[in-house]
Amino acid sequence: MSELSSRTQRTLYTVRIKNTEHQFTVGSDETILGAALRQGVELPWGCGSGVCGVCMGDILQGKLEYPAPPLALFEEDEARGKGLFCVGFPRSDLLLYIPEMSG
Repeated sequence: MSELSSRTQRTLYTVRIKNTEHQFTVGSDETILGAALRQGVELPWGCGSGVCGVCMGDILQGKLEYPAPPLALFEEDEARGKGLFCVGFPRSDLLLYIPEMSG
């Protein structure tokens, strides 16, 4: 987690949502949810702080990092490839699956 606080150079990554046409750019210093909303992509979310779990989805490709362990993300969820997009910072390009956004 120290990598998150020590980063000084901003890196841009691409996020794609599987089974949709949604694709957007996210900086290494912003959350997936924040970048999505800023660019008009309406991801499901509730609390915005990693407590409720409404923003949880599958990380099919790529890596997220959290500044602190989110309360709504259990070890079992993380082991199954789940992530919380309201508090997750990208560390690579991402392919995500969000059930609420699938046709």
